Order: sequence, then structure tokens, then C-alpha cells
Amino acid sequence: MNEKQPEWYRELQRGPHVQPTFTRNKKEAILRQAEAIGRGEKRRSLGMVRLSWAAVSFIVIAVIVAVAFREDVGAPGGNGGKGAVMSPEPSPTVSPLPDAPPSPSPIEKGQVVVIPSKQEGYLKDALPFSTEEVKKIWVKETLIPHDRMYVILQNLNWLEMTRAVSDNKTFSAESLIRFETADSVYAIPYDVNTNEYHLGGRRFYADDQVMLLMHGILQPDSKLAEIDKVFEQARLEMENQEGGIDDTFSYKGERLAVADKPYNEWEQLLLLRSSVQPILLGHYYDDAVQAIGNVTEYSDGVMQLNRSIVFMGSNYATSDGLAVGMSKEEVMEKLGKPNLQLDSRWSYKIGDYLKFHLYFDHNKIRYIVLSQPL
Repeated sequence: MNEKQPEWYRELQRGPHVQPTFTRNKKEAILRQAEAIGRGEKRRSLGMVRLSWAAVSFIVIAVIVAVAFREDVGAPGGNGGKGAVMSPEPSPTVSPLPDAPPSPSPIEKGQVVVIPSKQEGYLKDALPFSTEEVKKIWVKETLIPHDRMYVILQNLNWLEMTRAVSDNKTFSAESLIRFETADSVYAIPYDVNTNEYHLGGRRFYADDQVMLLMHGILQPDSKLAEIDKVFEQARLEMENQEGGIDDTFSYKGERLAVADKPYNEWEQLLLLRSSVQPILLGHYYDDAVQAIGNVTEYSDGVMQLNRSIVFMGSNYATSDGLAVGMSKEEVMEKLGKPNLQLDSRWSYKIGDYLKFHLYFDHNKIRYIVLSQPL
């Protein structure tokens, strides 16, 4: 291959010295000296010549190392310099030692880390971009579907910074949420373990919808990820639903209570259920009431979300005997027609609102959910 030779290769061809040092006059002087000295002197001269060639070899090696080092610092991860080539991909992250805190995700070239222009009011007024300008959203290597971008963008718009701020001091591994506009890429660090954005040295809680979405992407084996998958399937079906909600009838609240308790009683009970080993899964910011809420899982198969209580096990049932694991045919026989009937979700009205929901997976009840609309 006839490739262009690098500069250091041409320098080696020229030798370690720019100006010639072993000239013709010096050669003749050495010959005259050799003729004038005796046999013993010749041996000493030969030893000196060998020493001179060793010194020359050392200099050649030093030149190679020096030139190679000069080229290396111009490579990705070096300090720049002649011949530097910048890689579009970030350098591999070195795994931290067990006692060291995890490093945040690297910022790629061309990305702008978001620093709010102020620390109060709605976040949308402090961002360096408008959420309407966002064309794509990435989380690590995952491109957020266009019809789910609203989950994050809506949360950024209505996050009130003085109320959503977190006092959490725990440093955890972070992922970057990247927002692509027509001419820029903006990055916001996000911690899935605490459901927090990291903005300008402060942390802010995201809402519960962002929490579910990010668990689905970053912790796909978690229970929150499973709930997000089932809920999202029902949402997509709702968008394509032609019939909509049938408002011609409703159900009595007692019939749609779980273990003889409606939503309000369950909400009060869960505050006192320390005996069933509650596990705090994270906090969220509720922009509707501008307050911080908790997502909590209980050991008996109950999870509390934002204005929703999810029953994940068959140990709780309605007065008609509906429980997790039953088929759609059994539901129709025991309870009757729902007000909203999708393939993956049936919802029932109590009063003016849909407050009782059955989520299905493979024709079986996966979750029973009590909700409390505002």
C-alpha cells in the first residue's frame, strides 16, 4: 500500500541529527589516527567506536519514543496537538472502585449540559430551549417514541422548581436525557434510583409518569417497568378506540371496593401499614397539587402510585369475587359490562368518573387498580 508516511517516520529516515556529523574530513582524521597509534591503541579506539555506536543507537530510540509520544497526545483522550483526531464517540468509562462513587454519564462533544437561568418558577421559563423545538429525545441508546415524548416535555414545562427541589445528598449513577433540536443537543442528567433531574448543581424530582417511563427504559426488569408496559399498552389502545366511554350507566361504589374498602379508605390505611414491610421506591413531584409524593410497594402485593392503588396479587378481591388471575369471561359473568372496554383494560364508573380498572395480560387480570381523579 502506498500510504502517506507520517512525520515521525520521515524524521527517522533523516536520522537523529538534522545536520550531518560523520563527514569525510572526520573519516580521514580517524584513519590518520589509526595509522599513528600502536596495536594497543587500536583496541582502545575500537572500544570507543563501539561505545559511540551504542550512544547513537540510544539517541535513535529516544527520538522514536519522543516523536511517538508527541503523536499520541493528539489522539482522543490526549491533550490535542499535531495530528489530533477527535472521535465522535465518548471514551470508554472506567469502572469505579467499590468504595468510589459512580461517575456520571460522559457528555458527548457538541452537547450542552442544561443549567437553568434561574432557580425559581416553572422550569420551562429557565431552560435554554423551548420544549416545542425538541425533535427527538434519547435516553442512553434508546430513542423515546414520538408519542411518549410528551411525558418528559410536559414534566419539564410544569415543574415548579421551588416546590420540586430535592434535599437528597446521595450521589448515584446518572443517565443523560438528550434533547435534540434543529441545531443543538441539550443534556439533562437523570437518576432513575431517586427519580431526580440534576440541574445546575441542584436536584429536582420528576413526576410519576417520568418515573414509570424511565424504569421501563433503564430498569426493564423492575415492577415499575412492568406496570409502565401494561399501562402504556392501554393508553395506545385508548388513542385508537372509536367507541369511547359509555356514560349511560354506572356502578355502586361498594361493589367496586377491594376488600370492602374504596380508594379513600385504602389511602388512609396505607399510611399506617408498617407491619407489611413498606418499601419506598421513590419520590415524585405532582404538578397538579405542587407537592412531593411517594411510590411505595408493600409485601402483600399492593403498590401506591400517584392517585392510584395497584393490587398485584390474588389475595385481594371485590365483593363479587374478582381477583388477579381471573379471565375476561369470568369478569363479565360476575360484574358485567365495563364503561370503557379495551383489549388490555376495562374501566368502570363510580359516580361521574372511571375509578375501578382491570388491566389484562393474555386474557387474565394482571392488575386491579383503584384511582381517585382530581
